[in-house]
Amino acid sequence: MERPHTFWQTIREFWKTGKAGIALFLISVFVLIYGYIAYNYEIGRGWNGHESVQNVTKDISAFVPVGGTLVAMIIGGIDLMMLLADFIQARREKRIEAAKAIAKAEGKAEERQIWIDWNNRRLEAEAKGEPFNENPPAEPEVTNKQ
Repeated sequence: MERPHTFWQTIREFWKTGKAGIALFLISVFVLIYGYIAYNYEIGRGWNGHESVQNVTKDISAFVPVGGTLVAMIIGGIDLMMLLADFIQARREKRIEAAKAIAKAEGKAEERQIWIDWNNRRLEAEAKGEPFNENPPAEPEVTNKQ
């Protein structure tokens, strides 16, 4: 399952570096679509030459801020989703690290308790004057995983 993770990481990296290009492309697409609609409307009303060209230009220039706002909303929504995903991922990693630290501490406490119990048995046997032949607990394995 590593492949989808790699795919989404690639998309995220592209988004960080190519967002302006995507925004300009989307605005251009919206303006082209709106321009096509405006030209069809003017042709349907009857083409009046220069006056129709002025009407279409006026319509398109009025639409550009609207198209920019739509694109900004789309890009802002995607940015917000990525920000939330990063926040959730950071919290998840913090929880994992905290759980690892707790597990390590519990393991050390358990290991210490084994030695304490062994030593108590040894001391009891010594106090009673009995031989104590029990081997000491095994030394903990040292791992340097980081």
